[in-house]
Amino acid sequence: MFGLYMLAIYLGVAIIAAGFIMLLVVVALAVGLVTHPIRTIALVFHKLAALSGGLALILALIAWFWTDHAKPDFIPCFLGSIGVIVASIIIRAFAEWILERPTRAEHRAAKRTAVQFSGGTTMYMPVSEEVAMALDADRNERHDA
Repeated sequence: MFGLYMLAIYLGVAIIAAGFIMLLVVVALAVGLVTHPIRTIALVFHKLAALSGGLALILALIAWFWTDHAKPDFIPCFLGSIGVIVASIIIRAFAEWILERPTRAEHRAAKRTAVQFSGGTTMYMPVSEEVAMALDADRNERHDA
């Protein structure tokens, strides 16, 4: 009897933890949709395509190995699973492309951080002017020697 109570407690803790995680996911999606709507939608499609592709792969394997190939429902089930796998690969690749592209803010930041100095040194990283001048002076000393 004690084991059933402990099982109920463990299941209760797991359900509460899963609910808390779902709440965090909903909040993250809401914030993401407000701040970066296209990237958030791409991220959701990225995850859903991976999940549907994995489930379709399992269904294709089940259809191939555990079903009689002479049954009339074998071909639609198997080819449908293959179609879902191909579609999920295409959707996932497109979502990955969207997620990897730099945002407009990143483009603006890259343009702002491109600092050129009189010695010919162009810095494409966010460094202070003192560090860039020191690097430029060091480069000039090496070329003069």
